[in-house]
Amino acid sequence: MSAGWEGGSDTRWRNFRAHILARDHYLCRIKGPGCTNTAPLIGGHVDHIVLLIMGGQKYDPANCRAACRACNLARKKTQLVEEPAPRRVSSW
Repeated sequence: MSAGWEGGSDTRWRNFRAHILARDHYLCRIKGPGCTNTAPLIGGHVDHIVLLIMGGQKYDPANCRAACRACNLARKKTQLVEEPAPRRVSSW
C-alpha cells in the first residue's frame, strides 16, 4: 500500500485488505503490462474498481480486487488523465 494513500491504514482496512487478497488467492486480477501476477499479503495491493474519488465505495467487496503493485499504480495513472475532446471524423 502506498505510504501517501489518503486516509492511511487502520485495523479495519488491514482486515478488509487481507480478506480481499485471500478471496482472490493472492493473484493480480488486473493483468496489465508489467504484471507480476501475484498480490501477496505483504506488498500486494487492493484495487478499487471504481475509484474512491469517482464515487466508489472503500469497503465494498464487489468494488475491490487483488492487484500487484505495478498494475494498481499504472491503472491509477491512466484513469486520472482526462480524455481528449471528441473530434469530428466526417461530415454528413
